[in-house]
Amino acid sequence: MPDTSFAALLERVDSATDTNRLQLTPDWMQGRAGYGGLVGALALKAMRSHVPPARKVRSLLISFVGPVGADDFSIHTRVLRSGKAVTHLEAKLVQQEAVRCVAQGSFGGDRDSAIRIDPAPRPEMTSPADALKLPYIEGLTPAFTRHFTYRWALGDLPFSGKGGHEIGGWIQFREPIDCLTEEWLVALADAWPTPVLAMLNAPAPASTVTWEMGFVHLDRQTCKENDWWGYHSTVDSAENGYVHERGAIWDPEGRLAVFSRQTATVFA
Repeated sequence: MPDTSFAALLERVDSATDTNRLQLTPDWMQGRAGYGGLVGALALKAMRSHVPPARKVRSLLISFVGPVGADDFSIHTRVLRSGKAVTHLEAKLVQQEAVRCVAQGSFGGDRDSAIRIDPAPRPEMTSPADALKLPYIEGLTPAFTRHFTYRWALGDLPFSGKGGHEIGGWIQFREPIDCLTEEWLVALADAWPTPVLAMLNAPAPASTVTWEMGFVHLDRQTCKENDWWGYHSTVDSAENGYVHERGAIWDPEGRLAVFSRQTATVFA
């Protein structure tokens, strides 16, 4: 049996070429498409070999051009510009000779600055021990969710017919890992459903069109343990089949690690 853990898939990026290609396994699918959090993480990992270690990832912009299916694919990375402080890169995921995902990453070193604004605090939520445990149900919940443990603390559940404005809770990887880098945080940040699914009374598919992430490093170590990470998402608007939402991930100590904005489609 091949190793389909998140760590193993990240390691394969280092040796991937046009002849030694990558492939998503069924346990990382979300319907007919590969899980977007994994696709984004693989693109980020592909960029890292082109950037000096001192330059941390500051932002990641992803456009999901088309679904990444079960066939093998390659990631083509190039440096757009490398200045004195910031390096900009592009990563294209190509499958069956078609571009399926385009990502742009900005990496920069720390700068001396008189400006400092502390990021938003984590919202008050029920503790993981007291929050609702979400089970993985074969054939009902998306396949990729088997890799995560969820505790629901804010908002109404998907397809409950009420709510739709926010969700929040706790999340961690099921696989053992001592150090979560930003690639792991990309996967954590996309693992929750869009809040608007709570407005529906029956399951309906949804997918992300574009996704923007900002990475916060204030007083936070890049490498963190696999403990409970806080998550919260709110919807700014939803109309004509498109949803605009924003979300954030806080580390186990309650410090903001990632904030994001997504444009998603809901087929209902």
